[in-house]
Amino acid sequence: MISLPLDDGNVLCINIRRSSKAKSLRLVSNIRGVEAVVPIGYNEIKLQEFVQYKREWIIKTAKYYSSLREKIGHTESNVIYYLGKRYHVHVVKDKMSLTIVSEALGLVTFHVIDMRSYKREIETWYREQTTKVIAERLPKLSARLGLSYNKFRIKRQTSRWGSCSRKKNLNFNLLLSAAPAEVIDYVLVHELCHIVQMNHSKRFWQMVESADFAYKKHKEWLEDHAPVIGVQDL
Repeated sequence: MISLPLDDGNVLCINIRRSSKAKSLRLVSNIRGVEAVVPIGYNEIKLQEFVQYKREWIIKTAKYYSSLREKIGHTESNVIYYLGKRYHVHVVKDKMSLTIVSEALGLVTFHVIDMRSYKREIETWYREQTTKVIAERLPKLSARLGLSYNKFRIKRQTSRWGSCSRKKNLNFNLLLSAAPAEVIDYVLVHELCHIVQMNHSKRFWQMVESADFAYKKHKEWLEDHAPVIGVQDL
C-alpha cells in the first residue's frame, strides 16, 4: 500500500495489486478507492514517482468517488442491483444452473456448475431479466408514443445504456434491469425518441420530457449508479 499525503493533512491510501498479466503500471480509481496495478517485479521507486506524477488526477478522482459514496450510501463489492434494489450475492456450486432472488433477505443466490465462470452466469441472468422487462415494456411505450421500431437487441455495453440506429433498431445494455422500473422506462423512451430525432437537441429533450416529466431525476439515477452497477468487481 502507498500513502499519499494530502494538503489538508489527511492521507490517501492506494492499494497495490501485482498482476502477471500487466505489461505496464496503471492506476485505477473507482468507488471502492484507488489501486495501482503493477507488473510482477516492478520497481517500487518508479511506482512512487508515477504516483507523484499522477497526484492531481488521483486526488480529483478520489474526491469525486468519495462524494458519490456519500450520495448512494454503499461500497460493498459483493452487491448487485436488480430493479433498483440492492442485493447481496451468494454463489453456490451445484449440478445445475439456478438463480433464486429473495427480496425478504435482500439476497440473490446463483447456483452454478463451474465456480470459475460464475460472473458469466450472472451476466446471463441479467441478460434474461433485461430481455424480459424490455419485451414487456417497449411495445407498450412504443404504442403510447406512436413511435414504431424495427427490433431490439440486448448487448454487453460498457459506456451506454441504449442506442438507436437509422434502421430503427434499438440496442440496450444487458445490465439495464438493475435500474428501477421508471428508470428503465426512461431509457426506452429516450431511444424511441431517437427514432425521429437522431440527436440530443432541444427538440429531442422536449419529446423525452413530454413522455417522462421526471426524466432528469431518472437520468441522474443512472449517472450516480453507473459506477456501482456491474459484475466486474464482484
